[in-house]
Amino acid sequence: MEIKKHYKLYKNGKQWCCMALAAAAVSVGLMLGNTNVKAATTTTADLQAEQVVTPAADSTSQSTDLAAQEKAAQAKDNGNYGWLDSANVVNNGNLQVSGWQATNQAAGKDSRYVIVYDSTTNTELGRTKINGNLARPDVAKAYPNVVNAKDAGYQATMNNLDWSKVKNVDDHLQIVSRYSDAANGEGDHVDSWSQPINLDKSNNAYLDNFSIVNNQLQVTGWNATNKALGKNNHYIILFDRTAGHELARQKATAVARPDVAKVYPQVINAQNSGFNVSFSLANVDLNHELQVISRYSDVQNGEGNNVNYWYVPKKFTPSNTSNQGNLDNFNLSNGELTVAGWHATDYSQVESNHYLILFDKSNNTQAASIKVTNVARPDVAKAYPGVQSASQSGFNANFGKVNLTPGHAYQIVSRYSTLAEGNGDNGQSKFTDFWSAPVTLNQQAYNIDNFSATKDGFNVTGWVASDQAINKRNPYLILLNNGKEIARTKLSLTDRPDVAKVYPSLYNSQKSGFNVNLKVDPAVANGTLKILLRFAGSTDGNSNYSDQASQDYPTNIGNFDNVQVTASNITVSGWRASNLTTSKPYEYLIVLDNGGKELYRQQITDKDITRNDVQNVYSYVLGTNKSGFQVTLPTQASMMHKVVKLINRLTDDPNGNGNYIDVYSGPVSVFSGAQTEGKKTTTYNADGQIIAVYNDAEVISQLPELPTGCEITAVTMMLRYAGYNVNKIQLANEMPRSNNGDYGFVGNPFSPSGWWIFPTGIAPVVNKYVGHSDIMTGASMERIKDKLNQGHLVVAWVANVNGFVNHALALTGYDASRLFYNNPWTGRKESMTYGEFYQHWNADRQRAISY
Repeated sequence: MEIKKHYKLYKNGKQWCCMALAAAAVSVGLMLGNTNVKAATTTTADLQAEQVVTPAADSTSQSTDLAAQEKAAQAKDNGNYGWLDSANVVNNGNLQVSGWQATNQAAGKDSRYVIVYDSTTNTELGRTKINGNLARPDVAKAYPNVVNAKDAGYQATMNNLDWSKVKNVDDHLQIVSRYSDAANGEGDHVDSWSQPINLDKSNNAYLDNFSIVNNQLQVTGWNATNKALGKNNHYIILFDRTAGHELARQKATAVARPDVAKVYPQVINAQNSGFNVSFSLANVDLNHELQVISRYSDVQNGEGNNVNYWYVPKKFTPSNTSNQGNLDNFNLSNGELTVAGWHATDYSQVESNHYLILFDKSNNTQAASIKVTNVARPDVAKAYPGVQSASQSGFNANFGKVNLTPGHAYQIVSRYSTLAEGNGDNGQSKFTDFWSAPVTLNQQAYNIDNFSATKDGFNVTGWVASDQAINKRNPYLILLNNGKEIARTKLSLTDRPDVAKVYPSLYNSQKSGFNVNLKVDPAVANGTLKILLRFAGSTDGNSNYSDQASQDYPTNIGNFDNVQVTASNITVSGWRASNLTTSKPYEYLIVLDNGGKELYRQQITDKDITRNDVQNVYSYVLGTNKSGFQVTLPTQASMMHKVVKLINRLTDDPNGNGNYIDVYSGPVSVFSGAQTEGKKTTTYNADGQIIAVYNDAEVISQLPELPTGCEITAVTMMLRYAGYNVNKIQLANEMPRSNNGDYGFVGNPFSPSGWWIFPTGIAPVVNKYVGHSDIMTGASMERIKDKLNQGHLVVAWVANVNGFVNHALALTGYDASRLFYNNPWTGRKESMTYGEFYQHWNADRQRAISY
């Protein structure tokens, strides 16, 4: 408070003296910034006057005496003097004033008041009666001729002011000190008007809470300012700073804030400056920057004259906007749906309600939803360290028994929402979803753990589960023989935790086990058995059903474990079993050729050998524990070089015919295929026919000694392969010479200028060693192949090979498409197609020789 001094001349005897009167320039209130208010202690302004209270006149005689004195003094000083020392708003609406008024005009006016008057609106805000005067010797010294000057002081706390009459913080408010002859302060009175006082004009506010609670944007805080005077409509406005427009406004009901009042005692509305409003999120984009405005207005809709406080902008968008998740488990194993997984996003810090929704993707509808509490997932936090909520992102929930539809695809939607009820979406809420991969309820699985024959039929154990069992609740086991039903039983499924562990998403896999006995005549189960595992909608199992079919279980079974073929014997061992063995006691081994013609048969007498291994695998067939056999039969000439099949036959006929059942082996080779003897390889087809021959004769080059001696070199290879110890030089010298190739060599084979020799001319050389020769000029290909089959090479004359008009090759073999030969000129084993051979052979008159 600024202290001012006023100087008053007065007479002391014969001297004029100057006295200072202390006065305060009145300024009401404090200016505070926008800080968070905490309760603090305010002190009342010190009064300038000495705190000596002179009781007001309480007797008629005293009052009369004072009035008489004042009237007498008026002749000396009839002035009206006064000063407002201080005026402070305290306790948020009370006005604490102090000052003095000295005047002889107060004679007969015993009621003393202080009044607050709005000179702008010409309205009195309130008045307070002064019940005790304060001694003011300083005033008495300055105004010695004013009788009441010595008790001119006053001090009052005005707690009855009607601040609503003030229309603006800038209204001129004055303090009126009044002496009146009326008890209510009216009547005949004398006033002293102060200079206008100034109210505190600071605008103070704080936003305590800006958060989302149950799908509402909750805003709480306070705004304390004397600028709200005359503006009785308090609004809180939500402003989209990003989009640049107002989203909504709510009229605020005043909330008591004694803490604010304590810090800002000079602010009239501080005591009730609080607010608590909520906004719908319908049109709010949480990714935008939002700002709250506190507005005091003089009109109902919040427009008109107003004073605003703009709070610091807020943004709900997290720094990390990633949205990650995974469905770890979708479990229907006990008939109830339980799910586990995680959903990590920092949007969950705002959208704090976590829901799991079971969504039927097939018909685009929600099947169920539940609200969940998150669980710790340190593994997710490790994988996503930038997501603050990742460590508490897990979920593990039970939907219970849900109405599901087999064949439909379902997804789990993990949703973080601002809404605390329903599924987190009411059309106005804000939410973030993570959709799992679809899970289609089209699974089924089974296993036959054991299928074994009993004295009365069969025992079957195993498990079966299917998503079709959701609405087909009658399980059956049906036994078929060659596709025809021979037995059935309704199943009472039992616990199989092992199955549930492997098939957690398969409906009711926990309750999938069975162990049943079927009463069946083994003679009826004589074909291929099959087990049907059925879930039916009907109780009898005959309509609205879904089947799973087992593998085939043949009852006529056997195997040829080992077949050893020698030139003299075929030894066979294996096993044979059937449910009809009691009616077919004779067992035969029969050999068929590739065309199905029987080549040989022999009764098996060494049988009923123990085969526990067979019983372990084929326990559903009677007698498998004594199913082994072995037999040796002679290798017949009709079997040689053929691919045959073996039959194990069970029959009721001692000769192996009659009423029988057979088991066939795979192909058995009796020296068929490629058979090598010495240097010759003969290949037989399945029927024992030769289809290829190759004689691995050594290659002899005519070079360098015999540049034109290809014919004698080829004959040398033929004779050496036949076993004769000869060489090309020896035979070239023995070869006849002639001017006619039909009788001998024309020219010199040791010279490049030599010519040729033909089959009849070279035959004497062959005759000398073999004793005969075979001129094969013009022979058929079958004759050539026959020679090769016998291991006899054939020398053939060809033209236009290796650049010669006449050349000789040693044919060594053939297959389905080519002829193989040794080439004297290149010194290599070579081949050509039949077409190529005939082209060159025909050009040299199809000349050839063998033996």
